[in-house]
Amino acid sequence: MVSANAVWIEKPLIRFGLPILSVCFWIGIWAFAAWRVGVPFVLPTPASVFRDFFSLFGTRNLYLALLKSLLSLAVGFAAGVAIGVLFAVPSALSKLFDSVVSPVMTIIRATPVASFIIIAWVFLNNRILPGFICLLMVVPIVWSSLAEGLRALDPALSEVAKVYRFGFRKTVRLYLFPALSPYLSSALSTSLGLGWKATVATEILVRTPASLGYMIWDAKAWNVDTSKLFAWTLVVILVSILLDGLIRFAFGNRPTKKRRENRA
Repeated sequence: MVSANAVWIEKPLIRFGLPILSVCFWIGIWAFAAWRVGVPFVLPTPASVFRDFFSLFGTRNLYLALLKSLLSLAVGFAAGVAIGVLFAVPSALSKLFDSVVSPVMTIIRATPVASFIIIAWVFLNNRILPGFICLLMVVPIVWSSLAEGLRALDPALSEVAKVYRFGFRKTVRLYLFPALSPYLSSALSTSLGLGWKATVATEILVRTPASLGYMIWDAKAWNVDTSKLFAWTLVVILVSILLDGLIRFAFGNRPTKKRRENRA
C-alpha cells in the first residue's frame, strides 16, 4: 500500500519533474548539434539564443510587438468566437441551416492558410489582415465543436429546467455551461493556439509593422541574425503556452471531450 506522503511527493515529480527533464534533454541535443555543426549562422547555441532572448526584455521593441500581435489576436479571436457561436446555434437546431453552412466551413478548413493570406491581401492592408486570418481559423473550430455539444445536450435535463422554472441565467449556469464547457474548452484552446500561429504567420508574410512577425522576418531578411531569429521565435512559443494555460485556467482545467471518452 502506497502511503499518502509517497503519493504527495510522486505527483509533483511526475507533473513538473518529467517535463523539466524532457526540456533539458532536448536542449542538450540542441547544444550537441550546434557544437557539431560549429557554425552559429546555421545553428546557434542555446546559450546565445537565451542571451538574446533575455536581452529582448530590456528593449522597447518587444513590448510594442507583443501589444500589436496580441491586439490582432484578440480582435480576430473574439470576432471568430462570436461568429462561430452565431452559426453553431442554428446549425444545431436546423438541419437545413447546417447543410447550407457546412460546405463553407469545410472550404475554410481545407484551404491552406497561405492561400487565404495571399487572396485576402488583395482586399485588406497588412495592418488588419492578421486579425482577419485569425478569425477565419477560429470560426470553423468553434462552430463545429459547439454545434456538436448542443446536439449532445440531454433533453431530460432540459425538461427538469422547465419543470422547476429556471430563469435564463440559472439555466445557463446550472445546465448549459456545465454541459457545454468540455466542448467550449476544447474548441477555445485549439482555436486560440491555431489563431495565434496564423496571426504571426500572416505578420511574417505581409510584414505587418511593429509586430512579432515583422521582428522575426527582420531578424532573417535584413540582419541575418539566426540567434535573434530563434529568440523571437521563442517569444512566440512562450506566448502560445501562456495562452493555452489561460484557457485551461478559465475553464477550471476541465477535461475535454476527448479526455472524457478515453476515461470512459
